[in-house]
Amino acid sequence: MNPPDVEPFEFSHMLIAADFHDASSAVLRVALDRATDGYVGIDHDELEMGLPDAPRCRATWEEVRDSLSWCDDRHPGAWYHGALPERSEAFEKLWSLEDGNSGAFFLHTLILTIGDEPLLFAVPHHSIYQLEPPDKSFVAAVDDALAGKQATALPLTPDIEWSAGDRTYRLSGMVLCVRGGGLRERGCYRLTELRRIEANPETLSLSLDWKAKQPTDGVTRVLSELSPLVSDPPERVYFEDRETMREIVAVIRDRLDAYYE
Repeated sequence: MNPPDVEPFEFSHMLIAADFHDASSAVLRVALDRATDGYVGIDHDELEMGLPDAPRCRATWEEVRDSLSWCDDRHPGAWYHGALPERSEAFEKLWSLEDGNSGAFFLHTLILTIGDEPLLFAVPHHSIYQLEPPDKSFVAAVDDALAGKQATALPLTPDIEWSAGDRTYRLSGMVLCVRGGGLRERGCYRLTELRRIEANPETLSLSLDWKAKQPTDGVTRVLSELSPLVSDPPERVYFEDRETMREIVAVIRDRLDAYYE
């Protein structure tokens, strides 16, 4: 039984969380209760690394290895399969390694399916955690699992793009990307780092008050193909018309409300 090809598949939700390990572990338990099959891509080379958590990876793998069946060899290691929910404990133990420097790469990829349909796709070292809920009850169960956490299973909608002057903006999930303008106004930034936003209709701009001036390379765990150029996020975002400004402000506020509720 080979792992499914999820490359062409468009998942409908992405997990965004302040504490990725805690939130992803909670959602994993919900998904394991629904899934029929689990697949894990293991990078065996990580077992030989000298990182502090490598011994924990070796011990955990020795504990669960016999409960999983080898199913395919693919870069960077090999894939293993386990029927669910019978093998749920093995997948939970493997996911517990996700918060380690070696573990995030040793546990290279995780896929859960319901029959032939993908349910969950995760790449720990990029904090990629995507879901395809089979019904509304699954979404409700995920919401319950995330209650009280700064986390949300954000519906994935097409990226929103707009331009103003010499700048181009893109809103992708919980990340705002800016191109053009001066060097201080290029890069990608997490909306979860915003303290406050204020619309300025008279200047067709949105004032952004950030929690801290943080390096942008943190977003590369979500959008790995993007290279941050600066450390300071923009203090203003501009628009060419009020309709676009109202739309973007509403989207940002809705996504932040979902994250913090």
